[in-house]
Amino acid sequence: MNGARFTTSAMLFAFLAFAASVFFLPAAHAADAPPAPVDAGKLPTEMPGYSVDDLRRLSDIVTRTGLDTDKIPALFRPSFLSISDADLSMDNDDIVFVVHYPDDLVRIYPRRVLVWHEAVNDTLPDPSGLLPAPPLPGEEEKEGIIHTISYSPLTGSVVGFRSMAGRYPSSFGLSGILLNGNSVLYDRISRSLWVQLMAVCIEGPFRGKRLQRIPVLSARWKGVKQRYGGLDSKFKGRAEVLSRSTGFRRSYGKDPYGSYGRRDTYYDDTLLPFPVDFIDTRLHPKKRILGLEVEEAFGAVVKDEVRKERVINFSLGNVPMVAFHDREMDAVRVFERGLPDLGEPLRFTVFEDRIVDEQSKSHWLPDGDCVYGRFRDRTLKPVLAVDSMWFAWASFYRRSRIIPGDEFRE
Repeated sequence: MNGARFTTSAMLFAFLAFAASVFFLPAAHAADAPPAPVDAGKLPTEMPGYSVDDLRRLSDIVTRTGLDTDKIPALFRPSFLSISDADLSMDNDDIVFVVHYPDDLVRIYPRRVLVWHEAVNDTLPDPSGLLPAPPLPGEEEKEGIIHTISYSPLTGSVVGFRSMAGRYPSSFGLSGILLNGNSVLYDRISRSLWVQLMAVCIEGPFRGKRLQRIPVLSARWKGVKQRYGGLDSKFKGRAEVLSRSTGFRRSYGKDPYGSYGRRDTYYDDTLLPFPVDFIDTRLHPKKRILGLEVEEAFGAVVKDEVRKERVINFSLGNVPMVAFHDREMDAVRVFERGLPDLGEPLRFTVFEDRIVDEQSKSHWLPDGDCVYGRFRDRTLKPVLAVDSMWFAWASFYRRSRIIPGDEFRE
């Protein structure tokens, strides 16, 4: 039902209106001509494809769930465990979210914890391993210290970003509001509302601003613990796992929405319990995709297709890309296929169970590193991708191309 819009009278939410600013541009050729007014609502924002009016419209169709602000408690300055200690309470098939921070620090966030909290406000340690004192309100953050990892269970979307409201650090919490089923966060500095999947502000002083996102990889615990905690891992001792000791009493061994490993749960059925402004029926609504943005070109890489083929070459906008499946961690990554000093983009295939480029037959790992051949020690540039359910991504990015598709496969 393309273009369908669902509303329920029981779920109405009204926002206080901000006074609209009027902008003027000088006349191009007549010095004595009056300045021509410009419709402020049509001004572009930091979100590709969305004007101020578009974001204002989104703020008008949010859904109140009945949950008050912070009823779902976000975590702040959480504790972490070693991989060996965390393994005592983890199952091999558990989904975890992996983030690479500076100085080879890797932090792993189990979905079983995030499904109960939806946001982790994380502070990176200093070189000595100690946590710095939190900045005072209004004090500018030291570069790169505070990050938020957010997970929206109803849309299955995981997004990481710098915890900054404008130029100032701010923790983020759950507003109790949804938009197209996706969680709406708020920052504690300005109380602005931010759509989790897009990381953009739709209401408040920062409307139109976008958070600085960081890559988050969704993977399976069995492969992750080996990759980052194995005896030969270069990350050994620099990889740690979010602890279940959060200060809250939650059933972290259970998922209230069901299981990714079983059929006929929320993650597999077609049920959309909250209003969705736009439904795109080209894929099953809960199909797992990686959402991509290239300026105003949007794409959705179907993860199951990459699992089957291991390598998919494609282009989005004018950017040649490739998707690799990491079989050990059951993760899908996307990279640009170009190298700075190479005239043509690389094209990848699977040869004798290895990922190779067709130009030189060099061997590549699914993390983008070349380990043998002409391009040894070269690394592909990763593309930031948002792991999400199809219905949620398509509701915000309505012109998304599905990959692989005949017009994109190369």
